[in-house]
Amino acid sequence: MNSCDFCTMPTARWLYIPQARALAALMTDDGVVVPLPNDGRWKACDLCSDLVDIDDMERLIARALTTMHTLGVSLPEEGPDLEFIATVLMTNFATVLAGSPTKQPL
Repeated sequence: MNSCDFCTMPTARWLYIPQARALAALMTDDGVVVPLPNDGRWKACDLCSDLVDIDDMERLIARALTTMHTLGVSLPEEGPDLEFIATVLMTNFATVLAGSPTKQPL
């Protein structure tokens, strides 16, 4: 079974392939640039696919965080640590949304 690259649920049915590959990196507090690894191809379940199709980054991140919490991933309830996690998700997700992706069934 294929896992959704957005929410991690094991129900991915769609593949997004960006036409223009966007690379992303974050900078640590001490100035080290850390690339975010991804191959540019993203699998999505039906619900995340709907959000990708309408470019709804806010709900896509909320779904990812909610699903991680449901699956037992320890997440902060609020504050700068949660904001950092959301920023990492947004930056990584933006690599597919910004690349004018094509969509095909898996």
